[in-house]
Amino acid sequence: MKLDKTNEILDEVVPLIQYAFLKTNDLKKDNNFMSCYRHSDSYGIFHDGKLASYIMAIHFASQIFDHQIKMSGIGYVSSYPENRGRGDISKLMKEILEDLHDEGVSLSNLAPWSETFYRQYGYENSIYQKTYSIEPTMFKYFKLPKTGKIVRGNWSNPTLSSLIKKLYQKQINAGEERNTVIRAKWWWHRLETYYPSRYVAIYVDENQAPQAYMFYRFTNKKFKVDEIYYTNATAITALLNFIGGHISSCTEFEITAPEDSLLEEYFPDQSGLSISIWPYMMSRIVDFGEIASAVKFVGEKTANLEVTEDDICPWNAGVWHLVNNSGETSCVKTSAKPDFTGSITNWTKVLLGHLTLKQAINLGLIKKLSSSKLEFLNGKVSFYDYF
Repeated sequence: MKLDKTNEILDEVVPLIQYAFLKTNDLKKDNNFMSCYRHSDSYGIFHDGKLASYIMAIHFASQIFDHQIKMSGIGYVSSYPENRGRGDISKLMKEILEDLHDEGVSLSNLAPWSETFYRQYGYENSIYQKTYSIEPTMFKYFKLPKTGKIVRGNWSNPTLSSLIKKLYQKQINAGEERNTVIRAKWWWHRLETYYPSRYVAIYVDENQAPQAYMFYRFTNKKFKVDEIYYTNATAITALLNFIGGHISSCTEFEITAPEDSLLEEYFPDQSGLSISIWPYMMSRIVDFGEIASAVKFVGEKTANLEVTEDDICPWNAGVWHLVNNSGETSCVKTSAKPDFTGSITNWTKVLLGHLTLKQAINLGLIKKLSSSKLEFLNGKVSFYDYF
């Protein structure tokens, strides 16, 4: 059931999360926890008058191309060990998804402890990250640009944080993002407290306009970039030159970037790069019609898409008529025959994940039932936010 935000309820929530996640600090005084708690709905089940299972559903918004979509971030999924196996989490997940639909929330994301576990509730891998491990000698190729400069500092510097927010919003507004968090003020503030030891570096051009930024930190002798964004070759060259300026103090260099990043192409010698792509977040389509209306597609003006089954969100099951009318997309239920058919999780891989429709068909995940030449644009996911 959805829990009230009372002190009595919080007194039940805190010890459960402390036990489940091995936390020893006072969560009531922990801004990282309390900020999420204040901007979320809490769900729990009591047994014998004691809170036994809990889930937090945090309020977010995600950018899907030109659309801002309400998104719920699932976190702090927990049960006391003596209560596991009673089906509490399943009951809560179903209740949450029903409430999200009723409240007009069309999408949910989470970082899974088990992909198999969350797939039974309709979640599917959709957000991936790309990690570069770079040998120190590789930075010798990057010279400081003749124009512009690097500005370094901490997030607490209001001038620097303002420049980063401006750049982050620039990529949100580009109309290319596919399920990237629109960071609210409270979430930006939380990034500072969640990563207290991080630095920021910003490249500004000759007109003092920001063109690139990164969040980075030091772990032992590793230079670790947690987030990076750049608008042009000069800007990324400046950041790579700056990173290379630390080869006397750091022996390892690691950059985390979006899956579609082609950072390696800036290195004239890639032999010193180790590159890996790994699943980061899973997504759950709560309202198929709204998500399909937000994505972009080419090849056809109309198509019929069938969601074969969705036991958790049954309103998604059926055939949906997709229409592109002068750039405006709509998707509504229809009784017509489908051109393509697949499960809700496989459609998630296409609409929000990194598979093209053609790839999904070739893999046998989506069945093509007509001669339609429909294809969805992939877009990109600049997703670094953990919850």
